[in-house]
Amino acid sequence: MNVLSSAETRKLYNRIAGVYDLCLKAFNAVGTNRWRSQLVANLQIEPGDHVVDLCAGTGANLPYLAEKLGAEGKLILLDLSEGMLTKAKERAERLGLTNVEIVQMDVNEFQFPPKVDAIISTFGLEMVPAYPAIIERAVASLRPDGRIGLLGLKHPENWPLWVLRIGILVTKPFGVSRDYEDFKPWVAARNAANQVWFEEHLAGAAYSFVGQRKAALSEKQ
Repeated sequence: MNVLSSAETRKLYNRIAGVYDLCLKAFNAVGTNRWRSQLVANLQIEPGDHVVDLCAGTGANLPYLAEKLGAEGKLILLDLSEGMLTKAKERAERLGLTNVEIVQMDVNEFQFPPKVDAIISTFGLEMVPAYPAIIERAVASLRPDGRIGLLGLKHPENWPLWVLRIGILVTKPFGVSRDYEDFKPWVAARNAANQVWFEEHLAGAAYSFVGQRKAALSEKQ
């Protein structure tokens, strides 16, 4: 099994943190920035909202989130790798943001603040074995009509094997392997929240999901 432990993941991303954004440029060419923008738009974030970005990496979502939140909003960037978060902090400073809290912690151990307006995770939870429990806790922390947004890689069911092998080779530097192909965070999110938007990208090799917290019986009365 090539599923990485938390310690192995932290070590890997600390090692590649310096070149991570450069590597992302190749993926941006196929539309990842557009997907991030669409995801944030579908979260319906308002100025002043409180948002948590899980597995935030170098803060690639920052420009899109900051535009929606405004100066009065609050954003928590959570990641296991201090190297990646150093880059995220630098990005926040370049953007002149003062409302960003950087949290270096294993996502499995993170205690969500109550009544969060939105939670986002991009290209992260599909490499966390305990993602169902994390998503369940995340959704439970949302305000009654709060939203969760996920963007990530998925196993492309209809790809020829040789194309799939190329895809694995391209993403291998980020720790991706076929041992993750049964990880399906969007399915766990569908179980925990009401799906409001889902879209596949690259012929099924990636996905975007937005769900809204289900109203509890007490909230309906």
